[in-house]
Amino acid sequence: MEKSKRPLPRRTGSRMILLPLLLLGAFALVNLVLPLCTLLGRSVDYEPFWGGFARVLRGTTARQAVFNSLWIAFVSAALSVACAYFYAYIVEFKLHGRMQRAFRLISILPMLVPSVTHGIVITYLFGKAGIFTSLLGLQVDIYGPLGIIIGSFFYSFPAAFLIFSQAFASLDGRLFDNTRALGVGPVRRFFDITLPLTRYSIFSAMAVCFTMVFTDYGVPLSVGGTYPILPVLFYKNVIGRLDFDTGAIYSVLLLVPAVLVYLLDILWFSKKQASTENTRRLETGRFHILQKLGFVLLTTAVALCILVIVLVPFANNWPYDPSFTLRHFAVILRNGKLMRLLRTSLLVALGTALGGTAIAFTAGYLYVRGSGQQGVRKVIHGLYTATLAIPGLALGLAFALFFKGTAVYNTLVILVAVNIMHFFGSPYMMTISHFRLLDPDLEDICKSLGAGPVRTFTDVILPASRRLLVDVFSYFFTNAMITISAVSMLYTARTMTLAVQVTAFNDQGAYESAVAVSLVILCINILMKLLQNRRAK
Repeated sequence: MEKSKRPLPRRTGSRMILLPLLLLGAFALVNLVLPLCTLLGRSVDYEPFWGGFARVLRGTTARQAVFNSLWIAFVSAALSVACAYFYAYIVEFKLHGRMQRAFRLISILPMLVPSVTHGIVITYLFGKAGIFTSLLGLQVDIYGPLGIIIGSFFYSFPAAFLIFSQAFASLDGRLFDNTRALGVGPVRRFFDITLPLTRYSIFSAMAVCFTMVFTDYGVPLSVGGTYPILPVLFYKNVIGRLDFDTGAIYSVLLLVPAVLVYLLDILWFSKKQASTENTRRLETGRFHILQKLGFVLLTTAVALCILVIVLVPFANNWPYDPSFTLRHFAVILRNGKLMRLLRTSLLVALGTALGGTAIAFTAGYLYVRGSGQQGVRKVIHGLYTATLAIPGLALGLAFALFFKGTAVYNTLVILVAVNIMHFFGSPYMMTISHFRLLDPDLEDICKSLGAGPVRTFTDVILPASRRLLVDVFSYFFTNAMITISAVSMLYTARTMTLAVQVTAFNDQGAYESAVAVSLVILCINILMKLLQNRRAK
C-alpha cells in the first residue's frame, strides 16, 4: 500500500518563536519596507504623482536608454543561458572526479570580481591596443552595445552555470536508462526528457541573468561609451550630479522589470517545475568531438578573461611594455590605500556573512519548522523572498534616502545592512530547501530524549546544517567583496571598499591599478571558495 505524504511537522512552539519572528519582521521593516517606501514616495512626490516619470521619459535619451537596457539585457541573458546550459551539461555528465571539480571552479571565477572589471578586460582584449587587435588585426568597436553584451556575458555566465549545474545533478538517471533500453537515441532523449525536465531552470537562469545585466552599471561604465543605458543614467544623476529626485525615478524604472520577472517566476513558472529525485548519476554516452570543441572554446574564453586579470597588474605598461613589475601594487601600497581598503572590505564582508547567515538560517528554520503564528511567518517570508527582485541600485538609493542623518549613516554598519538585504533572497531560499529535506522527526526524537528546543537547535540542528551554513556564509562573503551597486551611494572616503575603488580607478583611467585591486579581490574570493569546499566535506 502506498504511503501517504506526511506534511512537515511544526516542532518549535508558537510562543517561543514569536519573539524571534518579531525581531526578523522588525529587521525587514527597517531595512527593506521603510527604505523602499521612502524611495517610492520620492519618485511620486510631484503634482500629478506621475509628473516626474513624464518629465524624465519625455527626453529622448531616457526613452532610448529604457529600450537599450531591455534588449541588451535580453540578448546578454540569452547568450549566457545558452552557453552555461551547454557548459554545465558537459561538466556534470562528461567529466568526473578532479576534472569535474576543477572546471566547476573555473566556470565561477568570473563572478568573483566586480562587474566593472569585465568591461576593463574587454578593453584589454578588443580595444585599440588590445591583444586580439594587435595579434589578429581585428578592428572591433567595443565601445557600445557589443562591448556591453560581451562583458555582461562574462558577468552573468557563472550565475547561469550554477543554476544548471544543480538542475542536472537532480535528474533521475532511471528515466534515461528506460528510454535507452527502448532504443531512443541521444538527440531525442535530450529534447524529450532533459530539456522538459530543466525548462524551469532555463527560465530561472534567464530571469537571474536578465536582472543582473539590466541593473548593472559596471560593464557599461567601462565599455558603454556614449550608448545610453538606464543604470549609467542613474549613476550619472546620483553619483555625478547628486540629483536624488531623478535618481529615485530611474530606480523605479529599474525596479519594475525586475519585479515583473520575479512575479512571473513565482506565480507561473515555479508551479510547472518538474520534481525529480536524484537516485544515481546519469550516463549520457560518449563525449562527442563537437561537444569537446565547444567546451574548449568556452573554457578558453572564461580562462582568458581571468588570465588578463592575473597578468595585467604585473605588466609595466600592457600591452606596450609587458615586462614584469610590481609598480602598480607599490603605488597603492605607498599611500596606505590598499591595506585600508582591504581591511574595510574584509570587515564589511565578514559582517555581511555573519549577520546574513544568522538571519537567513533563523528565518528559514522558523518558516519551515515553526508552529503557530502562521500569518506572521507568511508575511515575513514574503518580505524576505521579495529581496530577490530588488536591484542593488534601487536598494542603495533607498537606504541613502531613509537613513540620511541617522547614527548609522556613513558607517560600516549601513554597508553591512544593505549588503545583507541585497543578497538575502538566494541564501534564504537555500535554507528553506535544506529544512524541507532535513529529517522531519529530529525534533520529536530529541524531545523524547529530554532535550529542550534550545539544546535541540544548538546540538542537533546546527551540526546537521554545517554544509548549508558554510555555503550561505561563503555566498554572502564573496558577493559582499565584489558588489558596487548597493554600496555606491553609501560609502565615504573612510568606508570605501576594494570593489568601489575599482570603479574609481576605472573613472580615472588607471586601468592597471583597477585590475590590480580586482586581482586582490579574486584571490580572497578564491581562497574563500577553497575553504568552503574543504569545510563542506
